[in-house]
Amino acid sequence: MIAMLRGALAATGDDHVVLDAGGVGYEVFCHLRTLAALHEAHGNEVTLHVHTSVSDDAIRLFGFTGPEELKLFRLLLGVERIGPKAALGILGRAELPALVRAIRGGDISLVATVPGIGRKTAERVILELRDKLDGLAIPGDAAWQPADARDALGAAVAGLVGLGFREPEARAAVNAASGDGSSGDVAQLVGAALRRLDSAGAPR
Repeated sequence: MIAMLRGALAATGDDHVVLDAGGVGYEVFCHLRTLAALHEAHGNEVTLHVHTSVSDDAIRLFGFTGPEELKLFRLLLGVERIGPKAALGILGRAELPALVRAIRGGDISLVATVPGIGRKTAERVILELRDKLDGLAIPGDAAWQPADARDALGAAVAGLVGLGFREPEARAAVNAASGDGSSGDVAQLVGAALRRLDSAGAPR
């Protein structure tokens, strides 16, 4: 299996690039953010971490600029009804740290906006992957928290929603309260978030 390719960027297409590695042109499928990043690199040497997909009728290569994106791509392929095209669509939707935070935080809306992925499939992605991402090393992901802290944040958001607040406002208030130094205790998080919501006049 091909795990990595390094070579001159020979061409770019709507959904792929061609790398000239040792005189052989490799067609490598990429998501939109990778294609945009490589658009100005024509003729330059680039390195892509590769997933090799073998089927009865073809061998396809999927390339990523970093190993963590490749890991998440493979995790996505393990979710029912998520194939390579859908997985690339999800990865191309946002920068990796933002995408990982969205999945960890149960933000269905980001995944559900990917063409061809409805809300039910997005919910399945969140459900199956939110506890499988701790092994990903995300540069600059200072917002990452241990599982018990994330559980407390989720419980605090659920409590505020139960009090009649809308989920986006509740989540923003809880995240702000946590960032201000409130402890991981659910009651303290809810109290601090409530004060923020009341001062902002958030509707119920």
